Amino acid sequence: MDYACGSGADCSMAAPGGPCYLPDTLVAHASYAFNSYWQRTRVAGGTCDFGGAAMLVTRDPSYDGCQYIYM
Repeated sequence: MDYACGSGADCSMAAPGGPCYLPDTLVAHASYAFNSYWQRTRVAGGTCDFGGAAMLVTRDPSYDGCQYIYM
């Protein structure tokens, strides 16, 4: 997650006070960060595997006020 947030992902949405902060779990925060990273870097060849910690999904993971970005 640190790599994603430091390499192009917009992790502010999953930061304290952000709409994707809750649930306050590593899995939830990483999910948002990994998606943001991939959406922002895929056209330049970014990958989304994160050493097996991530996976592609076909269902929108957005919930309540937390909207995952699709570019």
